[in-house]
Amino acid sequence: MANGKTSAGIVLAAGVVGGMAEVLWIATAAMMLGANSWAISREVATTVVPGLAASSLAPWVGLLIHFLLSIALATVFVRVLSHRLGAATLFLAALVALAAVWAFNFLVLLPLINPAFVSLLPHPVTLISKLLFGAAMASVLVLQAGHDRSTLSGETP
Repeated sequence: MANGKTSAGIVLAAGVVGGMAEVLWIATAAMMLGANSWAISREVATTVVPGLAASSLAPWVGLLIHFLLSIALATVFVRVLSHRLGAATLFLAALVALAAVWAFNFLVLLPLINPAFVSLLPHPVTLISKLLFGAAMASVLVLQAGHDRSTLSGETP
């Protein structure tokens, strides 16, 4: 990022790490709230492919869809917002962007296409998941930017 470019591998890592932060948070929150995290993953799949509702593969397909969307989201973030931002601004931009994604998804899109999904967990839990995604994604990008600068200056990362 020091030169305004982020490699595809870093974008992939940022998306996967962000997506994993969400999965871990949702699994933990679901367990603590007595919800079924596999049902949540199933709803991800059936939101995109309604015919999967009864399939035993639906939760796994839901995870695959989640991670593909996570990578796509990191890609858009990096292309639109992350270049030449300092660490604090990058974190703030990531948190704001992911809060906006949450608001659109949970207040506009999902109530229209899959109202059942919106009611699986309380809104604060799902908002925290998106904020954790943003923080995790930004962490990868900031760490890589620091590595790039230290490599360019001859420092040991």
